[in-house]
Amino acid sequence: MFIFSDIPALTVPLLDSVPSSMMPAFWCAAALLASTLSVVVGMTFASGHGGGDEDGQSPQIDTEALKKSIEALEALSERSAVQTEQLAELYVVQATLDSDNADMDVVLAPLTKAAALLRQALAGMEDGELRRSLGNVFMHQAEVYNEFDEVHKALEFYDQAIATFKPLDEQGDGEAKYDIAGIRLNRGTIYHEIGEFDKAKADLNESFTAYRAVEKISDLDTRYYMAKVSVVQGDLFRDMDEPLEVVVDAYNRAMRLFVELIDIGQTEHERDLANALLRRCMAIYEDAAGKDGQSDAERQSCCDNVLIDVGRAVDILNKLDGEDNMDAHYDLFDALVAQGALLLDIGRYDETVQVFDRAIEKFADLADAADPVTLNHYASAFENRGLSLLNLEKQAQAIADFDQAAQLRQKIVSDEFGLDDSSKAVFISALATTFANRANAHADNGDMDKALADGRQGLELMRSIANAGDDGAEFREIEKLFEEMIELWK
Repeated sequence: MFIFSDIPALTVPLLDSVPSSMMPAFWCAAALLASTLSVVVGMTFASGHGGGDEDGQSPQIDTEALKKSIEALEALSERSAVQTEQLAELYVVQATLDSDNADMDVVLAPLTKAAALLRQALAGMEDGELRRSLGNVFMHQAEVYNEFDEVHKALEFYDQAIATFKPLDEQGDGEAKYDIAGIRLNRGTIYHEIGEFDKAKADLNESFTAYRAVEKISDLDTRYYMAKVSVVQGDLFRDMDEPLEVVVDAYNRAMRLFVELIDIGQTEHERDLANALLRRCMAIYEDAAGKDGQSDAERQSCCDNVLIDVGRAVDILNKLDGEDNMDAHYDLFDALVAQGALLLDIGRYDETVQVFDRAIEKFADLADAADPVTLNHYASAFENRGLSLLNLEKQAQAIADFDQAAQLRQKIVSDEFGLDDSSKAVFISALATTFANRANAHADNGDMDKALADGRQGLELMRSIANAGDDGAEFREIEKLFEEMIELWK
C-alpha cells in the first residue's frame, strides 16, 4: 500500500494581535473627550471605560454628533494643542467606525488626517502628549495595513511609531516604553510571518525585556503581555529549528504566567493556557518524529506523554466551549484534530475514529467555512478518519470519508475562493493526496479500475503544480509516488 499521510501540521489559533488590546487606553481617551464635547454638540457615548462598556462592548457612538464635533474643531482658524489633540483623537474614532469597510483607503483617510494634523503641530513646538497621540496614530495605521495584508507598509508605520515614542522613552516615560514593547511584539510577529527570523527574534527579545522592566496600569497587564511574547517566541524558535529545550522553555514560561493570572481569578486566560499547551505538545512531538535512530518504544513513550497534555488542553477547552465563547469552541476543533492525528500516528485506530467522529459531528458547520484554510482543516478530519478506517479494514467507510474530503477540497480549488496560483497549489496537493488515499482504499477493496482512475486524477493534479513556487521539488516527489503507484497497478 502506498501511504499518503494526511496528518496536518497543527494550526493552533494565535493570540489576538497587540494593538487591539494595547490601544484601549487611547480609545478610552477619545471616548472621554467625546463625552466632554457632547456638552457642546450633543455627542453621546455609552458609559464605560477601557474602550467599552462593562460587558466589553464598544461604545455606542452617535455618528452624526461625531461628524459635527469634527466639523466644529476643523472650522477653528487657530487651535490650541489640546484642541489639536482632541481633533486627532476624533479622527481615530472615525477610523474605528470605518474599520469594517472593505476599502482600505476609507479606513486610512481619517488616520492620515490625524497624522498630518499632529505632525504640523509638533513642527512648531514639542509637546509630549501630542507626540504620544502621533505615535498612537502610527500604530493604528500600521494595524490597518496589516489587516489588509500590506505587511511592508505595516512595518513602515510601526517603525515610525517607535521613532515617535522613543524620545519619550528616553525621558523615562514608562507608558512610552510599554507602547514600544507592544509595537516590537507586533513587528516581530510580522517579521516571523515573512521569514525574517533574525529581525523577529531581536524584536521579540527586546519586547520581553521591556515588559519585564516596566509596570503600567497593573502588573497583571504586564504579565499577560510577557506571556504573549513568550508564545510567539516559542513559535518562532520552532521555525528557526532552535533546540527543543529553547522552544519548550518559551512555552513553559508563557504557561507559568497564564497560570499565575488564572490563579488570581483571571479565568479568561484559560484559553490562552490551552493553546500554549497545545503548541508545546506539537513541538515535542515534531522533535521526536524528526529524530533518527529512535526506537519504537521511545517514540511510543513520547507520544503517550504528549497525548496526556493534549488531553488536558481538550479538557480545558471543553469546559470553556459554548455559544458565549466561540473562540474556545473552534479552538476545541483544532485540539481534537491534533489529538486524533497523534492517535493515528501511533496506530490507535479505534480511538482515532472516536475522536474524529466527535470533531466531524460537533463542528459540521465548518463544511460551509468561508476560509479555505479552515475548510481544508475540516477536510483533514474526514481524511484522517478515513485512514484509520482503512487500517481497520473498513474500506467502504474509508472510501465514504475520502469522498467527503475530496468534495470539500474540490470546493477549495474551484474559483469560489479566488486563490492565486501559489496558494491554490498547496490545496491541489492536498486534494491529490485524498485521491491517492481513496485509490488505496479501492485497491484494498479489489476495485482496480477505480483505484487507477483515482491514481491518474491525483497524478494529473500533481503534474499541474510540479513547478509551483518553493514547494515544486516536494510536489515532484509526490508526482513520482503517483507514477510508481499507477505502474504497479496496471
